[in-house]
Amino acid sequence: MDTAAKLPTYKSNATPEQREQKLKWMHEQIKFIKLQEKDNIPLVHTKIRCGCLKLVNYLYMYRCLYCGVFYCKECAEEHFGYKVA
Repeated sequence: MDTAAKLPTYKSNATPEQREQKLKWMHEQIKFIKLQEKDNIPLVHTKIRCGCLKLVNYLYMYRCLYCGVFYCKECAEEHFGYKVA
């Protein structure tokens, strides 16, 4: 059975340049997390920089299943197209 056939898909309006920029940003976020890990910063204190340049504790970040980028609450609402009360 092909598991890839069961995975959800979505249509993206992103240009190849926008997709490349998101991948670069995701790699920067991961690099920053690894630097904190190398400095023995406890996981509960690990911070991630959002695209809006806000530095937020990882517990309050949202990661997109499709693009892999971490977002703060406000940027996540915009990215996912849904606002929570």
